[in-house]
Amino acid sequence: MRLNIRFVPVEPADLDTVQDIVNSNTAYNLMENGRPERSREELLEQLSPDQHSLLIRLDGRAIGLLQYLDENPKDGYPWLGLLMIHDRLKGKGYGKAAYASYEQRLKQEGKQSVRIGVIPENEPAKRFWGSLGFQYYATKLANIGIEVDCYEKAL
Repeated sequence: MRLNIRFVPVEPADLDTVQDIVNSNTAYNLMENGRPERSREELLEQLSPDQHSLLIRLDGRAIGLLQYLDENPKDGYPWLGLLMIHDRLKGKGYGKAAYASYEQRLKQEGKQSVRIGVIPENEPAKRFWGSLGFQYYATKLANIGIEVDCYEKAL
């Protein structure tokens, strides 16, 4: 069964939806910034014009958030900065389906690989990305001031 996943650019009117998705993921928020929730102001900062921020929609309903750079100025690679599914919807294959759609888009654009950063303590994310073929290559300091394990996947 193919899921009807679509990506829609985040608009200012979507901030409540984005906040609901992000704040449903308290374990991730605690790992990322030590607090269970993100404020509207923090989310507005996170929705930088330097990256693409998209709502992940399934049958018209927002189920997650995808953020990426077409090309990271530091290394020239496309980077997937965030793939987050609403916590109550995890384990249903939506994250894998959303990533598959994103990867297909990269392939159509002729990209050869994609990179991601994972918080070292985030074991579920490491398992998820490993199951999709990502391989660890380094630990680096991220723009948000924390160390991340960097992974890459050849497309």
